[in-house]
Amino acid sequence: MVRKYQRKTDRPAATRPVRVRYQRREEIDAEKVAEVLIRIALRHADDDSDTGRTGDYLRDLLTTSR
Repeated sequence: MVRKYQRKTDRPAATRPVRVRYQRREEIDAEKVAEVLIRIALRHADDDSDTGRTGDYLRDLLTTSR
């Protein structure tokens, strides 16, 4: 039996501004950078922009059946 999802707490809109904090490091954490870029691209999938097209492409890669 399928249950309808109901949010129990308020959640900020996805269109909210993104804050970035800079910490100087000797090496970047490429895994974290990649995760952030993927999330941004997927959030903008279906938009008519370069980021949206990238999100569409990533979504297709992630959902392609093998």
